[in-house]
Amino acid sequence: MKLLKYILLFFGLGVVIWLIVDTGFDNILAQFRWLGMNSIWFLLPYCAVYACDCYGWRFSFARHIHLPSFVKMFRIRLAGEAINYTTPAAYIGGEPFKALMLSKTNVLLSHSLASVLIAKFLMTVAEVLFIIIGIQLAFLSFANRDLLIALIIGLLLFGGVLWLFFLLQRRGLAKFLSKGIQKIRVAQQWLQSYEKAIAEFDIVLAQYYEEKKQLGIACCCFFLSWCCGSMEIYIFLTLMDQPFQLYQIFVLEALFVSIKGAGMMVPGSVGIQEGGIVATMVLFGFAKPLGVTFSILRRVREIIWIVIGLYFFSQEWDSSMYASANEKAQ
Repeated sequence: MKLLKYILLFFGLGVVIWLIVDTGFDNILAQFRWLGMNSIWFLLPYCAVYACDCYGWRFSFARHIHLPSFVKMFRIRLAGEAINYTTPAAYIGGEPFKALMLSKTNVLLSHSLASVLIAKFLMTVAEVLFIIIGIQLAFLSFANRDLLIALIIGLLLFGGVLWLFFLLQRRGLAKFLSKGIQKIRVAQQWLQSYEKAIAEFDIVLAQYYEEKKQLGIACCCFFLSWCCGSMEIYIFLTLMDQPFQLYQIFVLEALFVSIKGAGMMVPGSVGIQEGGIVATMVLFGFAKPLGVTFSILRRVREIIWIVIGLYFFSQEWDSSMYASANEKAQ
């Protein structure tokens, strides 16, 4: 599996190089010269995106849980997202880290794990709703309706999977998974030692899903986060002096998100994201150099936030290790 991911990553890098060469360095540089220092505005929308995501995570907890400050949770979440982007684990590699770091702030690990799972689930639900609305709006301007219908069918199937996963969470996710792992002899002894923790996690998860108001607000926060992401396209097209309809911004972002999700098996969706952005923008009547420029800017923005996230990761990890060392010393 790891070898396959490296092969896909190599293929994705080849797609990026081909796009740049085929479009022409001079054409791409001309777009960047037009932008100039205005490129810095490209970073702003994701300040709002990550803030909304953090609020969504906070509302994924039960109301009686005493949480650390927003800034602390923002740092932990950004560090976890950096791990999601930089590890070949289909954007879930950083979730255990979020739960672990939060458990160091006097939040029980079972509650941290439950909140991370629910937040990821609600974020995915909000993503599906965002894409469905975007595809509905796409019927106003997109000629290739067969492609849109295929996307809707795929989303409906994925929605069915989400519903099954929701039912599984309500009926005891940890217990279900432990039954499967029990078939592995090596894991049987390990499961017995964590039997109490597994039962506690399922109880906490069930309790959290009773907090309907909290979860509704969390889902709204995540949906607003996806909407804020479309501001990136609005800023770019405005700075490039390109004519567009407001609904097209929503449609483009919805399609970009669905394309990136389809390439989740490739680390960072390298090549899939760039190729999808360029192809989609060309279909909507924008010039190819414009699409390549936007895809590069989006990738640069991701790298900048990853670097910030990795810095937070090192800070949180060091402080966690220091606290653990103090506890042992006492």
